[in-house]
Amino acid sequence: MLVLQLLPYMNDRLKTAYFSLLITSPQLYPYLVQVEHIERVNGFRSFGFRITLRAFPTVGPHISVGEDLFTYRISSSQVELVEYKHIKGPEVHGFPPNYLDMLRKDTNEAAFFTNLLELWRVSLYNMTRI
Repeated sequence: MLVLQLLPYMNDRLKTAYFSLLITSPQLYPYLVQVEHIERVNGFRSFGFRITLRAFPTVGPHISVGEDLFTYRISSSQVELVEYKHIKGPEVHGFPPNYLDMLRKDTNEAAFFTNLLELWRVSLYNMTRI
């Protein structure tokens, strides 16, 4: 239940974290989030929680783009991101060749040249049709 409530906050943070790496925002699904640790902040009578979640965002047809760690403090009135760590990703070898264009060119030179070759191929095809 807490993961479902935190999913919009996590997706917003992932948009900014992956902006310089991907041309599209990654998606996060509840079944790709693991609860690492959860505790009550002020003992068993409080409703304040501290939760640590490990997330595996994806793009396209569930292509993994990395691993991230979120720590939230939750109370009855607010949700606060205490700590965020980008652990790994995106890895070039984890992308199928037809999805390399999702990586930003400055992140991956191979994706840049793949895009360049594809544009060149399309432009040659269009020139032969004239």
